[in-house]
Amino acid sequence: MNKIVKILKKIKLRNILILIILLAFNTYAWFVYTTKVSTDLTAHVSAWDVEFVAKDGGVTSNLLIEVERIYPGMETFEHIVDVKNRGEVNVQLSYDIESLKIMDEYYEVSETSGLTSQYIETKMTSDYPFKIEIVKEYSGLMTGTGDGQFRITVEWPFESGDDELDTYYGSKAYEYYSTNPGAKCIELKLKLNASQTT
Repeated sequence: MNKIVKILKKIKLRNILILIILLAFNTYAWFVYTTKVSTDLTAHVSAWDVEFVAKDGGVTSNLLIEVERIYPGMETFEHIVDVKNRGEVNVQLSYDIESLKIMDEYYEVSETSGLTSQYIETKMTSDYPFKIEIVKEYSGLMTGTGDGQFRITVEWPFESGDDELDTYYGSKAYEYYSTNPGAKCIELKLKLNASQTT
């Protein structure tokens, strides 16, 4: 018992208080650490960065193609839109035709008209002596480096193979342009789409 009393005399009350405070802080820090570790959550969202760039400048996904005059043997009209994928996901390209105006004929995709984008596209490639074509070049764009292109052309060869149709639409185009100076013979509205692929 005397040994214990001697030891207690050597240990001062101040040292015991410091020891108790240090033990309390260490216990608190341990509980805080284990709580924070168990609730950590990390996530990564893939970046989406697709850009439609017209050759004449500007970024667009809604496009209006206007051709002022059409006639047999005309120089081929061409409009190009470059597509750049700088994101972290692969992209698939597509397009929807919203409307087509050829002189005084007008076609619009809507529920009331019952017309579809596919119907208008079939009409513009097969019902006229001139051909309006939309071509997608490389529709699957890889992440980060993928480049693609939409090319819209209007072509009316001097001899389309149907003289009656050439004459009818050639006369109609001349008359339309004469009575509507400044009006466009062809107006095509498109919506360019980029969607994620796996």
